[in-house]
Amino acid sequence: MTDERFPRRDFLKVTASTALTLGAGFPATAQTSASAPPSPAPPFSTARPADFILKNAKVITVDADFSIAQAIAIAGERIVAVGEDAAIATHAAAATRIIDLKGKSVIPGLIDGHAHMDREGLKSIYPSLGPVRSIQDVQDRIADLARKTKPGDWIVTMPIGDPPYYFNVPEVLAEKRWPRRQDLDAAAPNNPVFIRSIWGFWRHTLPLVSCANTEALKRAGITRDTVSPVDVLTIEKDANGDPTGVFIEREMQPIAELIWFRQAAGFTRADRARAMPMSAAAYHAFGTTSVFEEHGVANELLRAYKDAYRDGSLTMRSALVFSPNWKAVGGAPLGPLIEAWGGWLGEPDSATIGSRWLVSSSASEAIQRTSYARRRRHTPVGRGSTTISSCRAQRPKRFCCCSRPTTSAR
Repeated sequence: MTDERFPRRDFLKVTASTALTLGAGFPATAQTSASAPPSPAPPFSTARPADFILKNAKVITVDADFSIAQAIAIAGERIVAVGEDAAIATHAAAATRIIDLKGKSVIPGLIDGHAHMDREGLKSIYPSLGPVRSIQDVQDRIADLARKTKPGDWIVTMPIGDPPYYFNVPEVLAEKRWPRRQDLDAAAPNNPVFIRSIWGFWRHTLPLVSCANTEALKRAGITRDTVSPVDVLTIEKDANGDPTGVFIEREMQPIAELIWFRQAAGFTRADRARAMPMSAAAYHAFGTTSVFEEHGVANELLRAYKDAYRDGSLTMRSALVFSPNWKAVGGAPLGPLIEAWGGWLGEPDSATIGSRWLVSSSASEAIQRTSYARRRRHTPVGRGSTTISSCRAQRPKRFCCCSRPTTSAR
């Protein structure tokens, strides 16, 4: 056996372009009512006719024998039966939708145990620069955005390069350099401009680079006398000692943005709620039907999940561990600290705590409960009625919120 290494870049490109096949034609199923948490499910009978049947498929059961079946029948949010085409056909009724998958695969829904799911949809909030290949291309795109933006308002964009990994920048630009503040000034003389860096965990290679024009530097208070607060962040300066508007970071999280451009490049509550369904759809496309955000979520993210649930657009089973806002801890009065950590508890729907939708408990209890729930949902298929995730997005069975101190409040 050879010891040949597969380049990270090639691996990322392959995995990004390969999706699990879950059948065809299933829209994400959101909640039908946002007025109240779902009531307990009625007793389920396998005698109920199927709403739809997937036949001529490769149903990967993940049972004790890892058997492969031909067909699967689903009624409501439950799997009625799994087996051979002929046997499953007996569950059909006049209204049953029968889909021939022509040999495609069906798998149980996947659970992502550390998803950061919300970030996928947030990538669409700020405009893309597109497939730029020169600084002139960047200028043209910024100028187009400036024509649609009021004078004085911020123009914030996604990074330079090709998503999702933004490799080979600035080498993909004809000039082989990053756009400087004067380049951006020429494109948008009446607006502050900030081109975001990547989030380091998107590709796990450094550096992270962001760019700002003169007005953006002015609003951030960055001058020739500004000293970088940390050695991993370089404020690039020209021969005269003035900042070029280029920030180079050897750190996985964008410090320049978080320190100087946080307000301009931040997300509103409406942004987060609007992005949540897009995030879920992206994860559903790869077979994910449940997430457990064990790293801790801050108030703004928890509220976004709740907003999406109330709107009927949350299609992902979601379990969250909530985290305090550590910036508010040091010497903060008790009132602001409690608001920053658990202010969401006082909102109108706080009565959902302890319901099937939202459970508040310690982290260890939540993990045990979630583990037990997962074992029940993943009872081997083909042995009577099961509650494993079907091949479409479903209403969340449990939206778990637990308290755990963590430094990752995103």
